[in-house]
Amino acid sequence: MCRDMPPLELAIQFHGHICPGLLMGVRASEFAIQHLELERDRDEELLAVVETNSCGVDAIQAILGCTFGKGNLIFKDYGKAVYTIASRDKGRAVRIAQKYNANRSPLFARYRELNNKAELTSQEKTEQENLLGQIFESIMTAPFEDIFQWREVDFSFPDKAEIRKTLECSVCGEGVMDARAVITANEIVCPTCCIDKGGE
Repeated sequence: MCRDMPPLELAIQFHGHICPGLLMGVRASEFAIQHLELERDRDEELLAVVETNSCGVDAIQAILGCTFGKGNLIFKDYGKAVYTIASRDKGRAVRIAQKYNANRSPLFARYRELNNKAELTSQEKTEQENLLGQIFESIMTAPFEDIFQWREVDFSFPDKAEIRKTLECSVCGEGVMDARAVITANEIVCPTCCIDKGGE
């Protein structure tokens, strides 16, 4: 993936297609960059806390460089389109929340309806493409405050990710990070095998 691409192109390439959720993530990412005067993360200078596992998070990863692999993307399964972006260097963080009515128009409702159908007629496919074009325009040109609310927040930065030791599970033989293993006097067990054994 070319880091020099415009943010929207980075997000589309990473996610694989354009959709309303991805576009919301693009707008949130671009706002964080502008508001906090950021550059794309290289080595955990940025941290993102996301409260959803939906499409917008792919924009956060692609544009801001906050990823699970680097340990600077924290997922909280709250089902909310909320992104907190924090900069270690600046000691600042901004919480960006999508407004409830941001995608409640008939335009979005019809797009969702078509998107959830198992099969579309050629006429419906054309309608869906046209709707996506209109949604793209409405999301990307709307004043930011019309679709998001935001505020700067206090943020407690965790330590940077560290490389942990891998231990061998005495049940399945697979490797498990030492911080996740259940270690007893007699054995080392991975969380999966611990659950299979009834949490013993």
